[in-house]
Amino acid sequence: MTETISAEIPEKMTTRQALKQALTDRQVLAMLILGFASGLPYVVVAGTLNAWFSTTDVNMASIGLLSWALLAYSFKFMWAAALQGRKTPLNLNIGPRRFWMFVFLGISTVGMAFLSLSDPPNGLGCIGLLALLIAVSSSCFDIVLAAWRIESARDGMHLDILSTVEQFGYRISSIVGGMLALILADYIGWRATFFSITTLLGATVIGVMMANPAIIKKTNKTVVSKLSASQRNIGTVLVLIGWAFGFYLIANFAVGALTDPENHSARTFTRTQGPWVIISTVIWLFVVSAVLVWQDKIRPDSAKPETIEKPGILAVLFVAIVEPMMELIGRLRWAAILVLAVVLTYRFTDLIWGGFAYPFYLGENYGALGHTLTEVAFASKLVGVFATIAGIALGGLAMLRFGRMPVFFVGAVMAAATNLLFADLALGATYTDPVLSLLQLDHLFEAFGKDIRMARLTSVIALENIAVGVASAASIAYLSSIASKQYATLQYALLVSLVFLLGVLGRPAIGEIIETQGFATAFILCAAFGGLASVLAGIEWIRIARLERQAKSNLS
Repeated sequence: MTETISAEIPEKMTTRQALKQALTDRQVLAMLILGFASGLPYVVVAGTLNAWFSTTDVNMASIGLLSWALLAYSFKFMWAAALQGRKTPLNLNIGPRRFWMFVFLGISTVGMAFLSLSDPPNGLGCIGLLALLIAVSSSCFDIVLAAWRIESARDGMHLDILSTVEQFGYRISSIVGGMLALILADYIGWRATFFSITTLLGATVIGVMMANPAIIKKTNKTVVSKLSASQRNIGTVLVLIGWAFGFYLIANFAVGALTDPENHSARTFTRTQGPWVIISTVIWLFVVSAVLVWQDKIRPDSAKPETIEKPGILAVLFVAIVEPMMELIGRLRWAAILVLAVVLTYRFTDLIWGGFAYPFYLGENYGALGHTLTEVAFASKLVGVFATIAGIALGGLAMLRFGRMPVFFVGAVMAAATNLLFADLALGATYTDPVLSLLQLDHLFEAFGKDIRMARLTSVIALENIAVGVASAASIAYLSSIASKQYATLQYALLVSLVFLLGVLGRPAIGEIIETQGFATAFILCAAFGGLASVLAGIEWIRIARLERQAKSNLS
């Protein structure tokens, strides 16, 4: 592990020097465009398409089922192994990462073009297939883009810059594909709006052309550990059985929801079978890989590593799926437990209640705020998005000045604290109002014809989104630093999937708490979980700092 850390320690650089490097680096500009290309399809499939449906009398059940296309982003690690290869198809001289970015960006653009020709509520089945095609191809693009970012980074600071700039591009796409698309649809209609989005998405191919090919060492042979062929095959089969079980649960519910929607509740599925899907697809992979690492360690030294000249299908799958996880666990050792806990809890506070944001802003019950759509659009979709971008900028600059892990820790604390601000709003803004009065923000909003309620909502959303921006920038940089360049594709895809697990699985439970105890209690519980994440992030900061000190002493 020391060797990995030492390779990532760049020479000291001032913030001005780092900014100059970022603004003049061709890779950074390419990353900005590619981050936009990464976010735009997701924004369209997850939100803008539903807005189109809402204006054409598509029923809520159909909208809910069509949203399952987004599962491609949650389980993309399952096919990430297929994109790990280091040979460029057709022997083209553009690098494997850029080749697949061209392919998947092209598929997403073509899918979007056909989507712009749709006529909801007619042909919902075809629209659903197009949405699934876009989601799958876009998730594959994300996989390859993450691998390119990690592999092309020159050092730790350059990786932080690329990670932050990618988030900039991603958030800009949420403005263009969300707010601006909704405004444009009012003037030119939905088909023309989607065609405009298609054109814009196709133009991002410039980013792929600008990106320099990542330098990847090519190997003609696959060298594996001291494990015997039977041990590798058994481990691979066990992982595949777990994945098959997870897919069966998802497919079984999807078929039932389509044929008998009244007796198949997505909420019940998430609460009862969702954990088993995660255990069988993600946790099981970690468990099997950890057991194989242990078996490899206890095998006698006389068991020499085997070299596979012509691997069979199980051997290929072992190298593509299991070996990257074994490398991660073997490199981190017992620290893998801490890293897993950090990854699972870090974004919990802002992800778990995301599904209840609009009910809290718009609703009348359980301590909800009862705002209008226009008020929420201004506070959340306008001020909130720009606050998130500001938070990303703040996080990126702070990482350049203070390092990755201090910002990672502060981001966790900020995300937890902002939940207490929402709890205060749900309880009547006892503490928020005096602060607004002290800062004269209540009078500022009054000057623009906005009452104290809008001052509360806008200010708290702005602070929460700044915290989310800081945490997002630090989180992406941290996850990128954990993944090795050799296995970047699968490791990063799995780590990103883990980030969303508890947030998704916890939503039914939080929903029940809201209905029985109100929003304030739910926010306080989220803040408590955020406190746990902050403690874990602090411990991880100490661990990384110790490794960096050891690496520096070894170099001196």
